[in-house]
Amino acid sequence: MPETPGRRPRLFVIERDGTMIGMVTLDRRDAERQGRVRPEGGEAELGYLLLPEAWGRGYAAEACAAALDWFAAELPDEPVVLTTRSANDRAMRLAAKLGFTEVARFEEYGAEQWFGVRLPAAPSA
Repeated sequence: MPETPGRRPRLFVIERDGTMIGMVTLDRRDAERQGRVRPEGGEAELGYLLLPEAWGRGYAAEACAAALDWFAAELPDEPVVLTTRSANDRAMRLAAKLGFTEVARFEEYGAEQWFGVRLPAAPSA
């Protein structure tokens, strides 16, 4: 991921019929935050945000999968992490569908957070 100060490494717009309905981000996770899979932290973290009228239609799954495919092609040896409120059933199902597995749970932002990782695919023999 490009490391340009003050710029987001990767931000993908989700469009429907030419209108922005959301976005997917892949940013470096702040090493000072709770949750990491490498001792030094700084892993790529997947984030997404959609307008409420776009919820439940599969847009997040499709857009996140495309962003993760792009990331895997660009940085094939890098893990990707994701944090979501453990009470958010839809986000938890999406994390599992995208191949994330639980690493930890912790309190942050006044609620229990679920922290997961999607490890790089093993090279095929």
